[in-house]
Amino acid sequence: MITIEAPVVLEILEDTERTEGAVARIAAGYDAVASQPGSVSASATIHYAGTQYALTDTWTQDGESVRIDRSLAATSQAGTPAIRLFLEAEAGTGNAGFDDMRLFAPPALYDLNDIDGDGVEDYLDTRELLYRDDRLTGLAVLAYDPETGTGYALTREDPPEYDEIPVRVPRQQNMVQKTDIGALGLMPGERNETRLVAAYPFAERSRSHALTAEGREPWGAFWPVDSNGTTLEVSYAFQLFSDPTPVGCLWSLWNQRIQLLSPRPVELTASLADITQLRVEALMPYYAELSGPTPTPAGFVTNCHPQNGKQLENIIQYGFTGQNVLNAHHILANADALADPEARSKALKVIDFFASRAAESDYGLTNTLFDLDTGRPGNWWSGLLLPLAYAEEGQDLEKLMGPVYEHMKYAIEPLRTLDGTYLRCMAEEHGALLRAYEAEKARGFDHASWLHVATKFGEFLLAAQEEDGSWRRAYGFDACGITEPRAWFGETELNQKSSTATAVPVLVTLARLTGEDRWMAAARAAERFTSKHFVDGMKFNGGIHDSIYSRAQLVDSESILFAMRASLTVWQQTADRSALDSAIDAAKILSTWIYLWDVPLPPSSTLAQYGFRSTGWSACDTCGAGYIHPYEIHAVPDLFELAIASGDKTLAFIAELVLLGSSETVATLDKDWGYARPGLQEEGLLVSWWLIDDPMFAGTGFGGRGKGEGNKTCLPWISAVGIDAYDELIRRFGTADLRTHWASLSSLGGSVITK
Repeated sequence: MITIEAPVVLEILEDTERTEGAVARIAAGYDAVASQPGSVSASATIHYAGTQYALTDTWTQDGESVRIDRSLAATSQAGTPAIRLFLEAEAGTGNAGFDDMRLFAPPALYDLNDIDGDGVEDYLDTRELLYRDDRLTGLAVLAYDPETGTGYALTREDPPEYDEIPVRVPRQQNMVQKTDIGALGLMPGERNETRLVAAYPFAERSRSHALTAEGREPWGAFWPVDSNGTTLEVSYAFQLFSDPTPVGCLWSLWNQRIQLLSPRPVELTASLADITQLRVEALMPYYAELSGPTPTPAGFVTNCHPQNGKQLENIIQYGFTGQNVLNAHHILANADALADPEARSKALKVIDFFASRAAESDYGLTNTLFDLDTGRPGNWWSGLLLPLAYAEEGQDLEKLMGPVYEHMKYAIEPLRTLDGTYLRCMAEEHGALLRAYEAEKARGFDHASWLHVATKFGEFLLAAQEEDGSWRRAYGFDACGITEPRAWFGETELNQKSSTATAVPVLVTLARLTGEDRWMAAARAAERFTSKHFVDGMKFNGGIHDSIYSRAQLVDSESILFAMRASLTVWQQTADRSALDSAIDAAKILSTWIYLWDVPLPPSSTLAQYGFRSTGWSACDTCGAGYIHPYEIHAVPDLFELAIASGDKTLAFIAELVLLGSSETVATLDKDWGYARPGLQEEGLLVSWWLIDDPMFAGTGFGGRGKGEGNKTCLPWISAVGIDAYDELIRRFGTADLRTHWASLSSLGGSVITK
């Protein structure tokens, strides 16, 4: 049941000349209600401070959905006020309070983002959660009652069509702006009931990451009213869904959103095959090595602003942002098509250098950085802390890092002398090492040392695995888990064990290569842990390693991607149905991170001028919802495989959206996106506002935090995951034309994958 106590809720900014004018709030009922065939019209007129506000709501029911089309006309005879219209409804039967509900606003909110279980969202530290439309991939919020299996959704039915750069002074929270961007959210009411809330134009309260990372000040827009009259129009729907699980309800909602929003895949300016080849070619200018030592220190050190392509630091990064072995694996596969006659030997140097460094450890562990200019290894504890890796001893870090130092001081000081490595980084590099080993063996080359060192890492995993099947987020080179400082490595056990899923594919591959059951026993135990806590429990977190927010473990798209892949690889090896079911659920959750609509951008912004479309792009993390990146292209082969295994057409469609959307901004011969050479791609883009007043970014030139702009960053992971997605599609399905391949499978009536 959905109940509305006061259908008319207005907020009025009384003095638009002041940067922080007083706000009046008016709540009232309808004056008149009239029924027509199939709909009900309700109206109310309010007079306040010389201004008349006339609201008309038209309610239309369709099954379990009720649409409300709102029209607010305002005429001011005194002053120039500005207005905002709210819609607030109580969701539930009255038996379930706010604390009983499981709350979602993809991609900004998943099960309240409450890893520590205190009933408060972890990153905004508030229970009042209201998000701009352009932060929401499906323009929807959902409250799920686990007792009744009912989902209560509020959706925006008319996608926003325009937005401009707001006229405001720094730190201004209330502003006057003509924007079609509203907001949707959830919050507790006075009786602890769950409220579904919509605002038009937008308001984000009581916290937002739009202005600063530390203060997280709320902000919002008011529409100006003048004597000539102003009319606001916006449409919403309340919908009910029923399913025994929150994932089932969320997926029912998402299927409905796809029907309404009708997302159209991005049209590329070159074929995926050509784009992939350009990605491969763009790697080679960033190959670097250090002459003298044996084996030769070598790697792909892409670290540039793609706009000029100039290298910033010659640092090899392993795992996460580096993906050096995976890139080398791709060069080996494509060496014959490259103009560089030394491409193969360079790729081998990259892999041999990593393998040799890992072999020096009894556990197959390495530092995550190697500085080619100094010949010195380092620790990648956070991208924003990268200066720790190359700062000279005694150098003034505050001067070197600027405002970042003060903001991150709590982590910088204890981390600057800490030696160790992330589990995810090692799992990614050893996983790629095993893939390169297999591929080279198929070409007739047996690099036994690669298999040996990856096995050494596997032995470490077996020894370090805890009773519940998990591993710690990071380890020292003594193979002991790193848990301090807890503010960085995890306040809770689920934070500290957040990377467990990343190790599973390594173990599954070792099981397949060796036939030894011990590897699969460890993999299955880890998969049960991730399935229970990160998929069923929806506490996935910590995939990304460079948080600048109030907590260091983000709720992010990569963490649920890894949980999906862990379950998928176990199913591929064992045909365990429970693992497949978990993988499918994780794939559905991951799919809700993908934009189903084209966010309107300021016309003067860089992305708008290039005709950018957000459909098919993935949000990065819940804190920075509205910041998008192409990483989820790496999930496309898995998503499509799970679509076939489950017969779910929606998963197949999402895979196509991601494949094309994430490939959109790769510089081609026909469209360079302002980048220095074909094949480059920017790391992240903004389709909403993020930290626009924060001293860490404001005026620093670090990409600007403006909506419609990129972050001016290019790193090796971008090429690695893009190339890999295409190559894996060809290997598994023989094509990257997912729509045609799905149609061919459907015509055969089959939904079983040949493993």
